[in-house]
Amino acid sequence: MKKISYLFVLFLGLSVFFGKVEAKTPKFPIGYALDFQKITDEKMQYIKSLGINYIELAGIGAMLDKNLQSTEVASSWASRMKEVAAILKRNKVKVWSIHMPFSVHLDISRLDEEGRLRVMEAQKNVLQVLKPVKAEIILFHPSFYLGLNERSERKAQLQKSVVYLNKEVKAIRSNMVVENMLGPSLTVNGRERPLMRTVEECLEIFQGFPKDVGLAVDFCHIAEPQHLLAAFGSRVKTLHVSNGDGTAEHHYLPCDNRGKNDWNSIFATLEKIKYKGVYMHECKYNDEKEIVDCYQHLWDAYQTSLTIKK
Repeated sequence: MKKISYLFVLFLGLSVFFGKVEAKTPKFPIGYALDFQKITDEKMQYIKSLGINYIELAGIGAMLDKNLQSTEVASSWASRMKEVAAILKRNKVKVWSIHMPFSVHLDISRLDEEGRLRVMEAQKNVLQVLKPVKAEIILFHPSFYLGLNERSERKAQLQKSVVYLNKEVKAIRSNMVVENMLGPSLTVNGRERPLMRTVEECLEIFQGFPKDVGLAVDFCHIAEPQHLLAAFGSRVKTLHVSNGDGTAEHHYLPCDNRGKNDWNSIFATLEKIKYKGVYMHECKYNDEKEIVDCYQHLWDAYQTSLTIKK
């Protein structure tokens, strides 16, 4: 990889100083987001050889009309999803999560009730197509960008949509999560940031969600994501792992030192809250091997830091 994190450099230095440090297998199973249209036997065989056994299906928005003139999903997509399920089964790769479609038109917090109901219908139709891959987690964005001074009304619309979608997700034997969104400031370019932009707003909004709806924590969307992890504890059901600083959609590889995440603190918090999910990457990379190598480097650095503290 082109950039190596400070933590990795520190780890190498400590290894030389203290003697050879034996690499330890990371505690959390590894996964990464992949456009479902790129899934082939060859790709799955390759990631299995690297030790990646889980994926998140991305690119699902391709199934729907982007302007939502129609809420239907073409039968060709249903056929493709069955092919994807067969490829995954052959190669023993599991779908941990699915990133559901989102856009200004597919916003589940839409204020116009007729439009919101069309979004519900479209999302339900997509869920039916996704049944063959048997995902553990179905992930939704809480909103797109908002108009000014409509946050309270949007939150109320979101609550209704989450109650409805949670039932539909349960019907296909999966679990629903909602993801925190980027929000270093309330407004940007004359509009408000999406809902769930801070720890406090996430906590407030989740008070109105069904208790079995979980949180997906995106490490790029918020500075010091360990605080959001700690605030939600066992209600954290999945992750979007990347490096960033909470100011933009950087989604750097975790070992890219342009990001500011404190990986030792993040790993410690995940252990403290007893996180039981997949360490799911949603980041930039040139080859999947970079993801695996980076994860191992950061985990080894974390283990070394624990040894030093003792």
